[in-house]
Amino acid sequence: MKLAVWSTSAMAPGSTYPQLFREKLAEVELAERIGINAVWFLEHHLIATSPTPSPNLLIAAASQRTSRIRFANMVNILPFRNPLLVAEEAAMLDNLTGGRLDMGLGRGLRPPEFDAFDVDQAQSREMFLEAFEVIRRVWADENFTHRGKYWTVKKDAPLSPALVQKPHPPFLVSAQSEESLRWAAAHDIPFAQIDSLAEQAARDQTLYRDVQVAHGHPPASRLYLMREIYVGDTDAAARDEAHPYLLQYWDLWNRYTQFTAGGRLPDSYDFWRRQAPMLHAMSFDEIVANDMVLLGGPETVASAIRRLAERLQPMGLALIFKLGAMPHATVARSMTLFGDEVMPRIRDLLGDAAATRQAAE
Repeated sequence: MKLAVWSTSAMAPGSTYPQLFREKLAEVELAERIGINAVWFLEHHLIATSPTPSPNLLIAAASQRTSRIRFANMVNILPFRNPLLVAEEAAMLDNLTGGRLDMGLGRGLRPPEFDAFDVDQAQSREMFLEAFEVIRRVWADENFTHRGKYWTVKKDAPLSPALVQKPHPPFLVSAQSEESLRWAAAHDIPFAQIDSLAEQAARDQTLYRDVQVAHGHPPASRLYLMREIYVGDTDAAARDEAHPYLLQYWDLWNRYTQFTAGGRLPDSYDFWRRQAPMLHAMSFDEIVANDMVLLGGPETVASAIRRLAERLQPMGLALIFKLGAMPHATVARSMTLFGDEVMPRIRDLLGDAAATRQAAE
């Protein structure tokens, strides 16, 4: 089982943007030291609690301060950019990282972002699929002309720079609706899920593997399950220290109801139309009891990870250590406790992550 850090970006009170980005890079260095496999940077636009319009710039910067850890743009929102540019920029990142790039793809969720770019969100799936095909052909170094519904691309010269990873950097995709899961499975692409209950993830894995096998792929775990996490010295200390930041981060799951209120999400986002009210109704105690957040002392957190691993056998966990505007020192302490006290307790589950940490030591 692999471990990733999904890096969020809300600023602590009194902080500045330069300080925020310095702290994000310091967290990447710490993630590498404790043996984490990968760091994922998200993309959001015109939102004060997530000032990260370019995950690719963060990957470029972080790659120069690390040597082993992998990176993913989780995700590049494909409807917002020309796919030729996305493919070329990723090739540059593949070179800058020395072949440590995973390519995260998504179609976007927040209606205000589609408004800002004057993109019809109802067409986001069609745009995603068209962009993906262009990226694949660019990376295959084909010379071609593409005249699609949304983009026209003429490639009549070699990809420059050429990719480091062959045949191309691995893809990742955010997939929670049945349509997205079927598409990911048909292409045998690992998929990430945020805020899925364990029983939902188990159901989706079954669907994924059925489609995976039907398309001639060997059955294999492809699920990355995202989970908020905070490790304290004891269960009580962890709860006291993390609780205000968790409430701020979730706003009791209002980060989803704000998108669905007033019918702003198109019909093609039916999954989140149903999921958001369910999440919104959950109490803090229910969220913790359902292992939606990994919260407690080292033994409690290790036990929660074991429960998820035994039930789901995921490809990996994507851990969100920075909760809301949690100060960098608090994030770093939780990450350090995770590396020093939790990872040894789950070493048998980790494989590559355990080997990476042992090599670092």
